[in-house]
Amino acid sequence: MKQFERFGVLPSLLLGLALCLIGLLAIQHIINNWWPFDVVRLDLVRSTAQGNVEAASILEAANNEIILAFLGAVLITVTGLALPLAYFVNKRFSSYLDHRSGRSMPPQFHVTLRQAMWVGIWVASCVWLQMNRALGLAVAALIAAVLILFEVMLQIRTRASSISIGTE
Repeated sequence: MKQFERFGVLPSLLLGLALCLIGLLAIQHIINNWWPFDVVRLDLVRSTAQGNVEAASILEAANNEIILAFLGAVLITVTGLALPLAYFVNKRFSSYLDHRSGRSMPPQFHVTLRQAMWVGIWVASCVWLQMNRALGLAVAALIAAVLILFEVMLQIRTRASSISIGTE
């Protein structure tokens, strides 16, 4: 792992760019080539344009596999966008110190990837709730708070296990 430390932000930046590009290409392909509704229910499309239909009935007629593929592509795209940002935030606020040299350690890649995926999961869940017309500021904040609590608990668990290993 020491040989990758000299690259700094470059692996996170390149992987983030690749994920973002793959996600954007997948979204473009899904939007342009797949029909998300059952062809028998074209009356819903007309009713949607007129504003006479509820969101629940639209999603009832939707092809769930295409919606899941779209949400997965959104998750990949946002994860790619958030990966370099997660690296810089972890680098700025990292408290991992190398006990031999006294210098701060670069952020661990799997931690930054996990945190970027939390952001992607949050955005994908907000997109799904918006499809259902159930998204609000309080709901988005609640989902964000739950995901932040998950990450805090994982950080506490990691630090506690490193302390217990260091004392043995």
